[in-house]
Amino acid sequence: MTALLNSFGYFVVSLILFSGVVIYGLFHADEPGIIYWILLTLTGLNLLSSLTAILIKGIKDLVKDYRKHGNIWGFFYDFFSSLKLAIFIMLLLGIFSMLGSTYIQQLQPFETYLDRFGPTKAVWFWKLWLTDVFHSWYYISLIVLLAVNLIVCSIKRLPRIWKQTFGSERILKLDERTEKNLKPVSVRVNSPDEIITYLAKRGFKVFKEEEGGKVYLFAEKGRYSRLGVYVVHISLLIIMLGALIDLLIGIRGFLPVPEGSTEDVMLVGPQDRPVKLPFAVHLKEFRIITYEEEAREKGKKVKEEFGQAVASYRSRIEIINSGKKVAEGPVEVNEPFIFRSYRIFQASYGLTGGVKDMGLVVVDKDLAGKDPEKAIVGRIRVRSGEVTEFRDMLISVDRVMLNIFNPDAGFDGELAPAVVLKVLKDRKDYNVPVVFDPQLTAFVYSELGENLEDFPYVFFMDGFVPQFYSGFQVSFHPGTNIIWFGSALLVLGMILAFYTVHRKVWVRIEGDEARIAIYSHKFKEEFRKSLLKDLGSAKG
Repeated sequence: MTALLNSFGYFVVSLILFSGVVIYGLFHADEPGIIYWILLTLTGLNLLSSLTAILIKGIKDLVKDYRKHGNIWGFFYDFFSSLKLAIFIMLLLGIFSMLGSTYIQQLQPFETYLDRFGPTKAVWFWKLWLTDVFHSWYYISLIVLLAVNLIVCSIKRLPRIWKQTFGSERILKLDERTEKNLKPVSVRVNSPDEIITYLAKRGFKVFKEEEGGKVYLFAEKGRYSRLGVYVVHISLLIIMLGALIDLLIGIRGFLPVPEGSTEDVMLVGPQDRPVKLPFAVHLKEFRIITYEEEAREKGKKVKEEFGQAVASYRSRIEIINSGKKVAEGPVEVNEPFIFRSYRIFQASYGLTGGVKDMGLVVVDKDLAGKDPEKAIVGRIRVRSGEVTEFRDMLISVDRVMLNIFNPDAGFDGELAPAVVLKVLKDRKDYNVPVVFDPQLTAFVYSELGENLEDFPYVFFMDGFVPQFYSGFQVSFHPGTNIIWFGSALLVLGMILAFYTVHRKVWVRIEGDEARIAIYSHKFKEEFRKSLLKDLGSAKG
């Protein structure tokens, strides 16, 4: 039992079991019962016992190692090259990554966690950085520690592998001295050329030497496969470097942009911290796409009852840098716009409470009662954020109510709009109301009385299109290209490590007898059998 408790494997299993029970209680059990608390206590005590045993054994081993090395640097060298340390770090990283990507939504306002988990859990999640786990000091520290472990581990094992791959023993002759270590077998051969041809056809590079009536052959292939594991290590370090760059200087925020407007400040984190972008985003056009429109674009048909339902939404944006347009393109759901190292996603949309386009019929009040046809003096269009000039007036949108009967319903798309226009005429300001219903417009004019008594016109609404905004999620990940490079290198390293095999063959031929020794760092017995079978029967 003591040996079991002292084993590192038992500690790993205990940690996984305890973590699983904790996660179940926090996120899956509505009301943990007595069975859960018993199970939590048992797994917790088991983990504590295993951890205590591991720590005691570890301290003893560390003291022993320290005495063996006689200096602190050798002690740390062995500690950081430990495979157990790497497994432990990766296990912790896996647990924290699972919490951050699956159970606890990251970077949300504190109220979100209060509503979902309750005050006790929310406070602890906040204090333990689990609401932003990927930027927490301990998550970054674990990645750095894993990188150090990988570097030291590679340095420690590289000399031996390098010697086996490129050292002088690669071309040793199979003489009587080396024969004791290589343990060759004997086969009958017709001539050295038979073996040379056989090995060459199978991709071996063959070296031949004759001495004292004996022929010595050395053949080798796949020697770079031994370095495949180090290519994998280097690629993992590159990937971790890219991830660290993203964690330390990468950023993700929310950028709301009204139609026709330009914005360059996004809101980051649950506190909506303002962060200025190195460029501005101009929302040129926003469109809500129904299933009918989507089907028409794809040349398909859709059922009539679903035709007007919202299928997607699309924004067309321009990137403004130093006052100039440097890029433009569409942003759709699941189809981000990429500019340099920035990715712009379509995250949401909504009504701003402004006017995208509104038609106005301008009526002369004095002529309205005398000659209604001549009373209409013109038609104009206005929109929020712009000034429209008509005759001797400057007209702009001052205030908008999307639904005068139910303001909240207006933002849900139920429109019954009323607009107050700011009109400058003859150096005098007028607040001119316009309501979706002409009768209501006339009624409001009459109620305002003296305020519009000397204003000569009445404006009637002729069409109203509300202004939408697009909510963009902007993410800056400067380490992305580094991660992609590391991933490509990782594939190359895995191909070298798993799909190529380092093999060596030594041969000494005297007459018709050949003494053959082989080396293969994988599948040695299989290679030995096939080689001897093809070359002839072994004598032993």
